[in-house]
Amino acid sequence: MNHSQLLLDISTNALLHLAFKKLNQRLSLAEKNNVLVQYLKPIVKANQYRLVKKNTKQWVQIGRKLNADLEGTLNQERERLVQNSSTDLYQFIALIQEIETELNTKAQYSLAHAIDLSARFGKVLVCVVDEDLTSSFDEDGLMIKSTQILFIGDEALKDRFSAIIEKSAGFQSVIAYEDEQHLRIELFRL
Repeated sequence: MNHSQLLLDISTNALLHLAFKKLNQRLSLAEKNNVLVQYLKPIVKANQYRLVKKNTKQWVQIGRKLNADLEGTLNQERERLVQNSSTDLYQFIALIQEIETELNTKAQYSLAHAIDLSARFGKVLVCVVDEDLTSSFDEDGLMIKSTQILFIGDEALKDRFSAIIEKSAGFQSVIAYEDEQHLRIELFRL
């Protein structure tokens, strides 16, 4: 899980924890901060959250300040994270990361005529085929032109690759080329 997704999960879960506490009794600002600080403290110390340790530590420090509104801070942070993680660019990067993880490989970025077909990482070759990937997305992270992903590998891994692409909710995929070992998918914004 990446940095933004971890922070989004932590802030959402902390706010849910507080919401359940508020069901039982009315809480003052100091009590709300205390509930949130107590929830976040183990996360700061947990090794699995080391990627976001600095951010959660800052949240704990905010919660310990007099008259600070940690709930408001977490709500603002959560809204910002939701906004950022809903862009096409973010979803595209998450899709590439999922492909790399599931197929135990690294994706290349190359023009079609310059792809190094021998540069396989693991058992497959995955390449984002685009002249300038940054030109496929505008400054707000929205996809403004399609892009292609090439897969080269055996049939079983090709099926896994195809399944990952198909379950991607943010893009429409069209097969541009396919044979026994090759699959080139063109992605469009929904």
